[in-house]
Amino acid sequence: MRRSMTIALTATALLGLSACGDGTEPLTQEQTREALLTDADFPLDGFTAGDVTEGSADEGGEGDPLSDFPGQDQLSDECVEILEGLNELETGFGAQSSVDFTGEEDAASPLGAPTVSVLVASSEEGDNPLDAIDELNSACEEVTIEEEGAEMTLGFEEIEADAQGTRISMGVMGMTFDITMVGRENAGNYSIVMGTGVSEEQIVEVLEAQEEKMADL
Repeated sequence: MRRSMTIALTATALLGLSACGDGTEPLTQEQTREALLTDADFPLDGFTAGDVTEGSADEGGEGDPLSDFPGQDQLSDECVEILEGLNELETGFGAQSSVDFTGEEDAASPLGAPTVSVLVASSEEGDNPLDAIDELNSACEEVTIEEEGAEMTLGFEEIEADAQGTRISMGVMGMTFDITMVGRENAGNYSIVMGTGVSEEQIVEVLEAQEEKMADL
């Protein structure tokens, strides 16, 4: 998930869940892996799962994901701080497993194949890491960025589903590129889904499928 977030922010520069039983205990590392969606139960057609990554993250992502972003100086300091914090989202969890699903590439699209990343995690104490996603919607306003004769619009919008989430939209040269991230928390357990090249409705569908699988453990 951290790798996917970094890739998504680099692209910008270029153009709660229940645990087993009664749901009151944080998931173990083994349970987070067992709970992850697989090819067999992923709800969207045409997607293939990659390798599962598991284990808590001791450090944030490598480098600054906004270092090459030409419009960083046009964003508010608060917005930049939250965006940088999202690159370290996983560091707040004790146990976690994640997997990336890649869809079929559309030859007519310059944005490459659609991707959906799913993270299942738990934390015994501390702040809700999903609050940082919510904060983007209030801290980041839409901006128009001009760079080397090109104009890009960058916006942040709260999703309409019953979940914590945001949609980061980028428009340049008549094309639109969206990054949608949603998550839910219950009793210290988390599910986070992030997608590019898919709709908000599809992202929520994946989130709900992940919740259903965890409930069946």
